[in-house]
Amino acid sequence: MEQMKNRKFLHIVLCLCMCSQLCAQEVSADSIKKLNLQAFNLARGYSFGKALSYSYLAIQHATNNEDDASLAYSYDVLGDTYQKMQYRDKAKKYYEKALKIQQELDNKGEIVLLYHDLTRIWINEKNYEKAYKYLQEGYKVAEVSGNPENILVMDWAKITLLQSEEKYKELLPFIEEMFALVEKIEAKENMYTARINYLEYTKGNAYYHLGDYEKAQEFLEEHTKNEYAHAADLATSFMQLAAIYKSKGDIEKQRLAQLNYQKNLKKRLEDDRNRVQKELLANYNIRKDQLQLNELEEKNQQKSVIVNRFKVLLVIIILLLVGCIILGTLIIKAIFKKIKSNKLLRMKQNKLEEAKLKAEMTSKTKSNFFSMMSHELRTPLYAVTGITHLLLEENPKPSQQQYLKSLKFSSDHLLSLVNNILQANKLEDNTITIGATTFNLKANINNIIKSFDLLIKDRENELHIAYDTEIPELLVGDSLKISQILINLISNAIKFTKAGTIRLSVEKVAETDDDVQLHFCVQDTGIGIPKEKQEKVFEMFSQNYDAINEEYQGSGLGLSIVKKLLEVYNSNIYLESKENVGTTFTFDIRFPKAVETVDSNIEVQLEDVDFSQLKMLVVDDNKINQMLTKKILSTKKITTDIVASGAEAIEAIKYNNYDVVLMDIHMPEMDGYEATKAIRRFNTEVPIIAFTAVSLGDSLHKIVDSGMNDMILKPFVASQLFAMIQKYMK
Repeated sequence: MEQMKNRKFLHIVLCLCMCSQLCAQEVSADSIKKLNLQAFNLARGYSFGKALSYSYLAIQHATNNEDDASLAYSYDVLGDTYQKMQYRDKAKKYYEKALKIQQELDNKGEIVLLYHDLTRIWINEKNYEKAYKYLQEGYKVAEVSGNPENILVMDWAKITLLQSEEKYKELLPFIEEMFALVEKIEAKENMYTARINYLEYTKGNAYYHLGDYEKAQEFLEEHTKNEYAHAADLATSFMQLAAIYKSKGDIEKQRLAQLNYQKNLKKRLEDDRNRVQKELLANYNIRKDQLQLNELEEKNQQKSVIVNRFKVLLVIIILLLVGCIILGTLIIKAIFKKIKSNKLLRMKQNKLEEAKLKAEMTSKTKSNFFSMMSHELRTPLYAVTGITHLLLEENPKPSQQQYLKSLKFSSDHLLSLVNNILQANKLEDNTITIGATTFNLKANINNIIKSFDLLIKDRENELHIAYDTEIPELLVGDSLKISQILINLISNAIKFTKAGTIRLSVEKVAETDDDVQLHFCVQDTGIGIPKEKQEKVFEMFSQNYDAINEEYQGSGLGLSIVKKLLEVYNSNIYLESKENVGTTFTFDIRFPKAVETVDSNIEVQLEDVDFSQLKMLVVDDNKINQMLTKKILSTKKITTDIVASGAEAIEAIKYNNYDVVLMDIHMPEMDGYEATKAIRRFNTEVPIIAFTAVSLGDSLHKIVDSGMNDMILKPFVASQLFAMIQKYMK
């Protein structure tokens, strides 16, 4: 008898254990999929409350299961429901959640569909800028996927976008591309026919709005013959055909088209009436189903409380009977949970470290790329500008002078463009610094104006300068940055002015014992800037408008660089412009006054210097640069030795006495930095000047650390090189 009681008690305990296992069992992915399918079908039938309830349960189960794929699908279905309810903000919210998860899962087909849905939402809200953003992102994923169906999905969204913006001229060639794509894609006959028919309808509609009735008639008539066409589309086609027939005087066809229009319009109105009735019913059901959703949540909460109490009771009973076993199980479970948590933390930490390393490598790669591009672009420019300078110095024929001057202007313009591109990168990275040297502002401006002589004549313009005589002769600042600001503004004025007047004025507006504030103004009588475009002209790569871009080509960097350089000077630039009247740019800069005095006419001073006793070593791996540098030095009768590598330079300096060494930076096997460090181990006296095409900001600290004395940037003006050599002459 006692044995039977024990068996009965054991059966009860086993049943309780099975119940606990069932309570803890996860809902399968298939069950979640069925919940989402029911929600989708309910939303199509306007039972939005019930649809939301099923979506809520699906999301709850997917979250508990940590099933990302099911969770993303649940968010997508919930977004569709809110889209049908016209709650677009909520729809966007859940589409974005689904998109984020699908991107992590790299499910390209679903990603494309979500980009399509988001594009359509922004189109409905008339936010075309946002719509284009999502459209472009969707195309990127579709192209990477290699599936033409994905591209076609985004094409349908683009058609809607172009129609909404009434860009029918742009729409027509795009439809032709879609015809070709649909032909390539294998599809069922009814699907293929429906796609072709819709494209014919869209094409006919576009021709109708463009006023090309002949072509519009051809495609609209073809559309009305198709059995898969929607009543709304057919009504539109027949209405447009009636207008076309009327314009041609074909009364019979017009009458038939109007009858068909009325027939399809009646069908459309009946569909709309049924839809409105369903919506009215749906509005009632929304309130009713929302109450059911609240009741469901309340029941779930009550059920959860009961289940929790049952679990507590069950645990107590099991602990009383098999305490040691359950305790061990709980300990093992806790250990596994901790291991899992630690593993997730390590994975997240590894991802963060990987992202940080990738960002650092990207930044370093970008810096190295621009440093290399600086060298690779400036090196051939050095050859062009240098050879041009030498040819002009050798008294060319009058017939050749114009060509050489044009070549010099073109090379100077190309150098300015290269400098703008490299400068834009530095400004974007906030690595630009302002130098402080004594310079003659008026002389700088005169040199800038001379460089534009040929372009001013070519554009048939007049350039006037108004320079305040009360401005101190010498100022302290970064003459290169000031020159770059003025060059960009004057170049812009010349480019957009034809047979007009350009005026540059510099005026002193304030002065103290230590500094002076100057007001700069660049004014032209060119084509002007439309008012709606004026806020964007200072953006990087910004242009005026398409018609202007075709006639006046440019990089779109100049004004952006000017604005950012002035920000480094704690200054702002102001714009006033009127179309077909002209444009005025103004800004103020405060300069410290110069304490020391310098000779503003350096070339006259250099003429009195005897360089003929000097012996120099030029280290450069580029044959053209070797020839050009030696030729420039020979104009001052300087004895020159040439070597092509850092190793050869070390050997040459060991066995020869040189007054100055010009050292290139980028060379194979051993670069200029390593060569200089090796030379400084046995010779600390010889002046070594970095002779490079790498920009100063990229390499100054390396030059100083390696033991070089100074630096000159290629390409350069010959007088700059001789002034540098004079500085280190014994």
